[in-house]
Amino acid sequence: MPHDARPDPDVLWACVEEGFHVGSRRGDFLGYVDRQADGGYRAFDARSLHLGDFATLPAATNAVEQLMNATSPRLDDSEQGVAL
Repeated sequence: MPHDARPDPDVLWACVEEGFHVGSRRGDFLGYVDRQADGGYRAFDARSLHLGDFATLPAATNAVEQLMNATSPRLDDSEQGVAL
């Protein structure tokens, strides 16, 4: 699968507390990023597994998004289903 560098318009990052950012895609939890005391950012996946430490918030959120892109196919609106 080729790497797609375009941002996913379905990914939303919310700052829920100062220095704590939570990512979701179409309502599904992707992971989170926590600012560290040294000013860096620590990224975690949806299961709280440490993905790495990053100098910037965009680098940390990108790590979470890239993991999501590698593990789940991209859906378009025609593939939306209903969970019963």
